[in-house]
Amino acid sequence: MSMTMLPGISSTIMKTVRTISSTALQITSKMHTSSPCDSKTNTPEIKPMKKKPKKKPVKTQPPPALCSILVCGEHKTIQKELGQDLLIDTLASYILTKNIQVPLIALMSNISVYRKNMNGILRNDLPKTLDAEIKVGRFSARDDQIIKENWSVLQKQAKREPYLEENEATTEIFLNTVKDQGPKNNIVGYFLSQGLPNARLATEVFQRAKILLFAKKGDYSPEEDQVIIQFVEKEGNKWAALAKRLERSSTSSVKRRYELLTTDYKGGQFTAGEDEIILSEVFNANKNILMDKNITTEDWKRIGNKLGRNQQYVQQHWVHCLEPRLTRHQSGTLHRDVRKVLIDHLLQHNMLFAQDVDWKELAKLPKFAGATSQYLQKKWDSMRTRTREKYPELSEDKLTTEEIHRWYNNSKRNSTQKKDEYYEDLIAFYLANIKQEAGDKKHV
Repeated sequence: MSMTMLPGISSTIMKTVRTISSTALQITSKMHTSSPCDSKTNTPEIKPMKKKPKKKPVKTQPPPALCSILVCGEHKTIQKELGQDLLIDTLASYILTKNIQVPLIALMSNISVYRKNMNGILRNDLPKTLDAEIKVGRFSARDDQIIKENWSVLQKQAKREPYLEENEATTEIFLNTVKDQGPKNNIVGYFLSQGLPNARLATEVFQRAKILLFAKKGDYSPEEDQVIIQFVEKEGNKWAALAKRLERSSTSSVKRRYELLTTDYKGGQFTAGEDEIILSEVFNANKNILMDKNITTEDWKRIGNKLGRNQQYVQQHWVHCLEPRLTRHQSGTLHRDVRKVLIDHLLQHNMLFAQDVDWKELAKLPKFAGATSQYLQKKWDSMRTRTREKYPELSEDKLTTEEIHRWYNNSKRNSTQKKDEYYEDLIAFYLANIKQEAGDKKHV
């Protein structure tokens, strides 16, 4: 990865920014700024029944201040030097001639990050002085749809000779780009950012478009499996290079796939006996695991080997299934269906996508006592998947909490008796063999 700080904006613009910022500060000081997740007045009482408190207005972030893309002196220089041979020049010329409006705060931080792979740009990859108003990561399905639609518009508007087919044009812009092309890529990124609800760096939006248009998702094909085996035999554990070759955005996913292909791991659902082993081994590794959450990679590897299972799957089973059962048992909420409470809360606070939610803060609310952030997000993901199955006509950007609510109201509630009995037995094992043992040692 390479990052370039592009030339700054004129002092006149900086004065304008200070004026806008000062005005925005005055406006913001009059607004309700508390986080929806911190609100306690919205917490419904389970018993006794009390009068439902009035809803507080949902905090909405004002749209970012906009300015002309040509406010940046660098863009004016680029416009004068553009040629006609390269597609990137044609696109940049179209955008600059159109003189689109872009978020001022993003233009002030006109950073260029060059990446060959399909990994997204993280805040840690950027300067620590980056303005907090600029959003990084956590693209929603609606954000992704806006970016793809903007690219579709751009490539149709910017015609040139010789004409390139859609796939050829997309490949030339996003895959055949070079490091020195960063400022021009940013111009494309500003166009792709049109309509996004938050101010974002153009370089991040450009990289996001690359991921959306090229990164492969889903199951690995037999051909990919063969490439993985042959690549590691020849090049070793160069997971980033392998992910790039496979056009996959996740290096950890590629690594896990290699481990599955080369190790005879057990699959299928975890048995009651395996769950008891996991509980015993986890608490042997850390008696306070439910409090501090600390357990080493070596411990997970050891537990996975004892079960003959992939350590990643064992860890995920603990995080998403076993740990939440124990914490909810301790809070007395084990048998409470958290799904409706979750849906109602997200709707009440206008959180339509998973990216709108601070799951760690959400888990701290009294109404979700005992539920971990991973458990809540897993529940939301599961309901979203069920909603997609019931309403296959919905596009990704339409699969919102509102549609999940519609699915929940129209779906049949299946009996959970067998599952409840299973976890009651597991809790009994925990109380008799782990918590009791810890208590005995404490009194010695």
